[in-house]
Amino acid sequence: MPTVLRVHGLRFVIWPNDHIPPHLHVFSADAEATILLGEPGGYPGLLENRRMGRRDLARALETVLEHQSMFLRRWREIHG
Repeated sequence: MPTVLRVHGLRFVIWPNDHIPPHLHVFSADAEATILLGEPGGYPGLLENRRMGRRDLARALETVLEHQSMFLRRWREIHG
């Protein structure tokens, strides 16, 4: 499982052979959210939330926005 970043108690994962559009899975201790990466310079979006609290979800979205270029680059490296 390719973890691409760990920060604030969250783990950001891009699965190989996953579907488009570009997105990642964010894991906390007991929850998961799926976040769309969006276009460069655009905003990420929540695709699915599985029990992630507001605070962790806000941190996850902020982190995706902050590292969006890196996440999009890693998505292309993993998926071609």
